[in-house]
Amino acid sequence: MKPRVRLSRWLSPGLGLKRWAILGGIALGLVVLGLWSMVNNRTAKQFTYDAVHFLQLNLPDLTFWQGLICVLVGIVLMVYSSMQLSGRFKGLKGSNFDAYYEETIQANGPKIVVIGGGTGLSVLLRGLKQYTSNLTAAVTVGDDGGSSGILRETFDVIPVGDIRNCIVALADEQDVMEKLFSYRFAKGEGLKGHSLGNLLLLGLTAVQGNFQDAVANIDQVLHISGRVLPITMAPLTLVAKMNDGRRIVGERHITDSEAAIDKLSIRPANAEVLPEVLEAIAEADAIVLGPGSLYTSVIPNLCVGGVTEALAKARGKVFYVCNVMTQPGETTHYTVGDHLAAILRHSADGLVDYILADDGSVPESVPLADFITGGGERVSIDADRIKSMGAELVAAPLVSQENPFRHESGRLAKALMETLYDDHNFRLQRGLIKSYWDWQTYKHRKELDM
Repeated sequence: MKPRVRLSRWLSPGLGLKRWAILGGIALGLVVLGLWSMVNNRTAKQFTYDAVHFLQLNLPDLTFWQGLICVLVGIVLMVYSSMQLSGRFKGLKGSNFDAYYEETIQANGPKIVVIGGGTGLSVLLRGLKQYTSNLTAAVTVGDDGGSSGILRETFDVIPVGDIRNCIVALADEQDVMEKLFSYRFAKGEGLKGHSLGNLLLLGLTAVQGNFQDAVANIDQVLHISGRVLPITMAPLTLVAKMNDGRRIVGERHITDSEAAIDKLSIRPANAEVLPEVLEAIAEADAIVLGPGSLYTSVIPNLCVGGVTEALAKARGKVFYVCNVMTQPGETTHYTVGDHLAAILRHSADGLVDYILADDGSVPESVPLADFITGGGERVSIDADRIKSMGAELVAAPLVSQENPFRHESGRLAKALMETLYDDHNFRLQRGLIKSYWDWQTYKHRKELDM
């Protein structure tokens, strides 16, 4: 349940109400002054002089015609300010000021770009959309398994599964859309195993002529809080060089391998990042890598041409959300520092400003084996190593009581937003007063239960 909006919060900047209310008051004053001048010109002159004498202003005498002009200008300004105020509440039922407040503070929220794939990205988006609607999800397109893999091979399109998950996570009616878009056909020749959301995106792509327009149309239908973009329009094939010298091609084969990964690359090697993604990164207040599988959901995006360079030049802070658990094969025995080192090895030194990691304070209420099999373990924190690589560690409770081995949307988003608003450079860029009012709003929100 969202917290009740207090009347005092209407004073926060950015709502677009106070300026028009003040303008309306000035307009009313002009009308009154003009009418007074027209009715009793001499009295109006004396009143005007007395009212502004302490400011040492030398105002001209108001004639009848000048008074008439004041009245007309005042009426025009009153009508204009009234139109602006009424426009702020267009579409709201009755006098639902709280709904307007929520929509406005989210529309004025920080610009955040999240980069990754898998289920981790959608988990983060579910939490962040409670704070801001200025979200851009840049999603990896290297998936070659399951329904996405079959559609990719058959129709030569980018895989749509992770994109579908992000769209659902940002939708207004998330629960309903998740059931609908995630529905998988249990039988039927050519349909068995495919999700309805994947087929819908594929059909819209055929109708619109390109995938970007298809996603844009889905955005309009579902009223999502932000936008979802593929990191590149070229379907990627992942190539992993293993520590034993072997090369493994394809995401599903890399995931199945139990050998340690030395280096990841992509095919085609000249794949270029989508221009809209570059634009979003340049304008962002924060760019978040992960959470998600390190070598198959996060790092592939850094291998796309132009991404690392854009992150290095970005004015916003770069975050990396470390996984709670290691993944057998991909990250066996990895610490938080190992995760960060792999990120920097595939990008550039000093790229990450903050790394978010679970502090382990939430007790394990269920056995580890109920969630992870095959040798997964909790990722340990090596703070000194992280500091030596130029990143600031933010250790906080990021998991839920029900599943202490997976990120919880509300806690993860809250920790990220608190870190962002504690950053001095961000507060200066946004404006100290605006940042203060923003965080007064955010810190009163209850932890989300998702």
